[in-house]
Amino acid sequence: MTQDKNNESNVAESELRYRRLFETAQDGILIIDFDSGYIKDANPFITNLLGYSREELIDQELWEIGFMIDKTLALKAFTTIQEKGYVRYENLPLRHKNGDIREVEFVSNAYHVGGHKVIQCNIRDITERKKLEEENLKFQHLMSVSLHQMIETLANVIVARDSYTAGHQKRVANLASAIAAKLNLPLHTIEGIELSALIHDIGKIAVPAEILTKPSKLSSFELAMLRNHVQTGYDILKNMNFPWNLAQIILEHHERVDGSGYPNGLKGDSICEEARIIAVADTVEAISSDRPYRKSKGIEAALEEITMNRGILYDDRVVDACLDVFKEDHFEFPDI
Repeated sequence: MTQDKNNESNVAESELRYRRLFETAQDGILIIDFDSGYIKDANPFITNLLGYSREELIDQELWEIGFMIDKTLALKAFTTIQEKGYVRYENLPLRHKNGDIREVEFVSNAYHVGGHKVIQCNIRDITERKKLEEENLKFQHLMSVSLHQMIETLANVIVARDSYTAGHQKRVANLASAIAAKLNLPLHTIEGIELSALIHDIGKIAVPAEILTKPSKLSSFELAMLRNHVQTGYDILKNMNFPWNLAQIILEHHERVDGSGYPNGLKGDSICEEARIIAVADTVEAISSDRPYRKSKGIEAALEEITMNRGILYDDRVVDACLDVFKEDHFEFPDI
């Protein structure tokens, strides 16, 4: 008898402990009959969350109560639980009795209780979290817009001194983005390539205008000044905090795969991929456009140049992607 009383006492304590956990839980809990879908119990959190009393919920079908906005989804969830024993929705809208919408995480699983199968639905209010996420997304969008405006401003700095370079940068950015997309690079990487290309010649701001626009061949001294634009561009950007290493990309966009480029004679994969892409786009645009000292040689000549130097001066994958962009996608430089 003493053992039986102890067992009964333990069961009673266990049931009381469960009941207190159920009633004090900071998530909504619904207990649903596995076969019928009728609600058998509801804790205080869910009644406060949705504005329905416990009496209004008990013995009602889950999908017939007003808080389930999507009846079809509720029926589907019930069927899924019956078949698989589990269902989860990370973002489910529920309607409060007063009409307000609450965003919740909805997790349900089935189990046996005393020989009878039930479904437990755990419902977590994520409305405030969703609001914070939306505010964060708005902030990120604002920062992205500001970043692009900053890059555009930098790109426009050189316009007054050399309108050719400004248009050149935009056309290179357009082609470099197309090449990067053809290579199936991540969108974030493509964005960084586009922004880098938009200001890849920003260092030319330190080069005298008469050198930039000189209609004849440059002297060795003038050529050295011009080539220094990559270092100047790097120095301008190196202390700015961007999501991409724009300064490094700009520094390396005149490096060549065989080590014949400048300023550091880097070879192969030691040149960052973004710079290798801009190098090809830069070459194609330069050859196919009018320069201060010569007329355009045309797209065919530009594509022939990168084809002849594929794997020598230019990354072979980047060259192949560039050729595909023109021949398969019929790329054309925009009028700027």
